[in-house]
Amino acid sequence: MGRLDKLLPRFVPVICLGVLGNLAYAWFATDRSRLSAANFSFGWMLVAMLLALLPWVWHAIRLAIWSRFFGVDIAWRQFLRIAIATDVGGVAMPAAVGGAPFKAAMLVQQGYRPGQAATLTLWGSLEDVFFYVVAIPISLSLTHNWDNPLWQHAGHFLHGHRLEAVALLMGLWAVGFLAFRFFKKNGGRPRWGEKMQRTWREFQISFSLIFTKGRKPFIWSSLAIAAQWLTRFCILLAVVRMLGLEADWVRLLLLQWMVFVAMMLTPTPGATGGAEAGFLLIFTGCFPEGMANLVMLAWRFSTYYFMLGTGAVCLGLATKIPTPTKHQ
Repeated sequence: MGRLDKLLPRFVPVICLGVLGNLAYAWFATDRSRLSAANFSFGWMLVAMLLALLPWVWHAIRLAIWSRFFGVDIAWRQFLRIAIATDVGGVAMPAAVGGAPFKAAMLVQQGYRPGQAATLTLWGSLEDVFFYVVAIPISLSLTHNWDNPLWQHAGHFLHGHRLEAVALLMGLWAVGFLAFRFFKKNGGRPRWGEKMQRTWREFQISFSLIFTKGRKPFIWSSLAIAAQWLTRFCILLAVVRMLGLEADWVRLLLLQWMVFVAMMLTPTPGATGGAEAGFLLIFTGCFPEGMANLVMLAWRFSTYYFMLGTGAVCLGLATKIPTPTKHQ
């Protein structure tokens, strides 16, 4: 995989530091007198670990569906490798960006044209948005959780920083507009400009192909993404059972989208800070007194640090295995 093979394993020390930091925070921030109240289950810990890794399989299935649609033949092992690299590569990125650059680069290396790779990467994000557009109204209707503290906190924050938010949006629009004008004006001159124009044409053709002939793969991919997110949501249920706690399982399952949305809006790498704060704002009242912080740390460890550590090891081992020849 070229440079990516050499770059991704270098995230291992960063991930290890993150794991140690998580454990240190758990030790000093948790009321250790409450640990005796947790009836730890090793079996449910294994279930949580398995659920933390299953989203890679669903992601690989989504890639396989669209690769078949675009007529790009890639070995299944490479789909799984791309799915893992997307998560591990995003460790130093804000959650909204994630490992998208790594995903696009690896798709190109596996036979996609740059415009197709950009389309598939963006389309994956649009599928996530589509899932939330469907899931959020259902969740709020079933839980009647319109006055959740996270909403109130976000509303107060936006109200107090409305000018900054408007300035940020205008700045992003200006950057995008100037970049578009620059590429349009200089597209025919340097060689990289020609590549940008060719990539843009491929991007347009790929999106048009999806909208005109991609209904069936979209349905199958939507089912896979629903399974991918539900698997992530079930990790918290396994963590709660691992600690021997009782909770409203339906509420835990239906309200997790709020945490993940908060993570996407957090600009720090891996949504550090936003994930923890969002979790506590939403679920503190769902657990016995003093146990919410412990549940949050166990959930964060399972969904983030364990997944990243395992993924880094898998990628490190995969670099020693020859890559099969790809066909297009």
